[in-house]
Amino acid sequence: MKYKFCQQIDRHLCFNINNIYSCTVGNNTRGHSLPLIYENYNGELIDWDKFFEEREQIKQNFKEGKQLENCKDCFFLHEMEWDYINQKREFKYIQFSHWLMCNSKCIYCTNHTEYDRSKKSDTFDSVPVLADLIKRGYVNERTKIDFAGGEPTLYYHFNELLKLLIDNNIRDIIVHSNVINYSKTIEDGIKKGFVSLCVSVDAGSKKVHEKVKGVKSYNKVWKHIKKYASKKNPLSKNEISLKYIIIPGVNDTENEIELWLQKSINAGINKVVLNADNNIFIKSKWDEEHHKQSLLEMQKVVDLSEYFVKRVRELNLHAFLEFNVTASYKTLNKEIPNLDYYYYI
Repeated sequence: MKYKFCQQIDRHLCFNINNIYSCTVGNNTRGHSLPLIYENYNGELIDWDKFFEEREQIKQNFKEGKQLENCKDCFFLHEMEWDYINQKREFKYIQFSHWLMCNSKCIYCTNHTEYDRSKKSDTFDSVPVLADLIKRGYVNERTKIDFAGGEPTLYYHFNELLKLLIDNNIRDIIVHSNVINYSKTIEDGIKKGFVSLCVSVDAGSKKVHEKVKGVKSYNKVWKHIKKYASKKNPLSKNEISLKYIIIPGVNDTENEIELWLQKSINAGINKVVLNADNNIFIKSKWDEEHHKQSLLEMQKVVDLSEYFVKRVRELNLHAFLEFNVTASYKTLNKEIPNLDYYYYI
């Protein structure tokens, strides 16, 4: 029997500041909200058997046509024969994003207006819960681990978490970092082939980079990108990728994307990712005027994506379109270009 469902709901964990969610792409749903798993979470150990029982009941509810309220109209629900999937009690994907500390002030980041950088973080220690998941076999070599944040290298337990994963042969780890700080721990993980690195540069020129990031780090960032790229074993499957988030009125030009692509090639990078500002979707729910503006911005995203696709094919780069780009295509009922999607399912 075919029915609409999504593996994010079933086998994903996203550790946020105070909550655990199933996914982080609720911007396109009816309520523009995320499916919540645990509220007011502070690092406590969890009854995972009960968790999986609840997830399995949710899957049954979807089969009966009873979707989670926070998932209604989500673009990433898709219809297939889900019951034929052998779903073990293990996690496919875990994201750690439960800290706000950052040394940049990205213009598109919701945290940069909320976080007081003069204060130390009061976030929880996630090492015990990860150790428990590994011990019980719910996190294993098949699990993808994603460090987001905040800036991961500023999280107090980052090195300990990364070492715990590597020591337990967890090989599919991605770290999203602004690389303002160079991390020997990340470098070691890249050398071993366990760690992939994604840097959201969002600009090709120094002027636009500083406008997007809110700090003067352009030269340092490109220096560190090149250094990380030089440490990768060419025989390993892990990758170093650079991301460009399209921000309306800031970096939404073909010229800036072209500069970024050329800088990426010069730094030894052959994998690039295109995404769009989440705020395009968030403000679409405010009122009719903002909704119209949002649709215009989505059209600009599509236009720039077409240019991006054309150029990466010409440059022979490994390229991905991330979920806000694909959501723009879907909202406007346009055909998505035939590229891989940098989206975990």
